[in-house]
Amino acid sequence: MRRALSLLLAAALLTTISGCRDRVDLENVTLMLMMGLDLDENNKLVIYASSPVFSKEAKEKNEVTQVNAETLRDSRGKLEARVSALISTGKLQNILVGKKLLQHPGWIKLLDLFYRDSKTRINARLIAVDGPVGEIMYFAPANKRRLSLHIAKLVDTANERNLVEKATLFEFNRQLLERGKMPIITGLRKTKREVVADESILLDNSGMYVGSLDLEENEILQILQDDQISDLSLTFLLPEQGANKDKALNLGALSCYVVDVKRKVRTGYSDGRFRFDLDFRLPIRLTERLFSFDVQKDTAQLEKQIDKQLQAQMKAVVDKLQKHAVDPIGLGLFARAYRYRDWKKVQDQWGEAFKNADIRIRVRTEIIDMGEIR
Repeated sequence: MRRALSLLLAAALLTTISGCRDRVDLENVTLMLMMGLDLDENNKLVIYASSPVFSKEAKEKNEVTQVNAETLRDSRGKLEARVSALISTGKLQNILVGKKLLQHPGWIKLLDLFYRDSKTRINARLIAVDGPVGEIMYFAPANKRRLSLHIAKLVDTANERNLVEKATLFEFNRQLLERGKMPIITGLRKTKREVVADESILLDNSGMYVGSLDLEENEILQILQDDQISDLSLTFLLPEQGANKDKALNLGALSCYVVDVKRKVRTGYSDGRFRFDLDFRLPIRLTERLFSFDVQKDTAQLEKQIDKQLQAQMKAVVDKLQKHAVDPIGLGLFARAYRYRDWKKVQDQWGEAFKNADIRIRVRTEIIDMGEIR
């Protein structure tokens, strides 16, 4: 009797356990790994979708579909009318946005679907494309893995080496809500042979495109932000050692790793403008020196030459950011923390306040390792 009651109770419990009622077989799903957003020649929104093909009979390993639509949700039905299975965005890796679209006010509202739909992956990378998005979406390199996975790894690696900034959908939304620091995302472009991640895209607080930073400028930005992920590798052309950009061979060049960034920021306010004094101390390791120099004997002299070049590069990056009235450094966070009353007056126009700010930079490097040879 007890055994019968136990079996009856177990059967009753099994009926209440949630199962896999919404399970879908892999062959019945189109896994969208990469999505593209751009404007065509008629300024109409065009949506691209890239999905892997698992069939042994298929000659291509990726399926790319494009449609014109009013919104991302509107494109869903049009895309599913062209693919052989239901579309799933749960494994989305990259979202490519054309620079042409980035220059249109309100484009970020198109991203509402990603934040509202719980089945969408908000850790997907948001990437700007210099040129038509379709050129990358339909690109099929013969010596690379699936393009969507290749681009994801390419961006991650470039970011880990401090070459470009990276923002996921989640991080991008946080950047938009932060008034004291402006958004910055990865920039891609396609050459004849490959896809290259070699710039970071500057956006204002509304998400509109205002400019870009190249690889060297982004490395300098990492120092200004005190946000390097790994050792920074910098190369300097020292005029004191005969370096000249017009030469075929620059034997006055020196390369080093920035081991750490020690930054102090002092914030002030006078005559209606903010003032920021940025003091940097950088321990460095020499990795390359193409000229003769007794580093052990004249360390201080070489450090001064490096300081001069690095300070000039940092000032050039800050001048560029102020010209575009964008603050990806995050100096607005210091203004809010230490000069709140003054910050509150300009919090909705921080870009202009940053543009007019007095920013002074002081750099002191310290050579802690000259390498295995003198």
